[in-house]
Amino acid sequence: MTKPVNEKPSRNEDEYFAKQDAELIKELRAKLDAERKQQERSVHYMKCPKDGADLQEREIESVKIDVCPECQGVWLDHGELDLLKQLSQRSSSRVMQSLFDLFGRTQRR
Repeated sequence: MTKPVNEKPSRNEDEYFAKQDAELIKELRAKLDAERKQQERSVHYMKCPKDGADLQEREIESVKIDVCPECQGVWLDHGELDLLKQLSQRSSSRVMQSLFDLFGRTQRR
């Protein structure tokens, strides 16, 4: 015996499609959240956390540090402070003089 065309779907079918829709919405939301996070990161890349100016890379004894031309803030990436410490222990006067020269130049601008 066949089911009439105008008969409502069973409760199991409703639950199945509701579950499918919820999973699809969850996947789309996660994808959109990831895209938003990536876009937000790209907007903040190499920007000063204090005033939002573009950071400039400077090299001190083969260690690249980021300097803000507006507020003269100095920003170090992970491990750069340790590298500067190691370099200063080996040849303290040269590394420290390079750092002091950098700070002196940024303040005079």
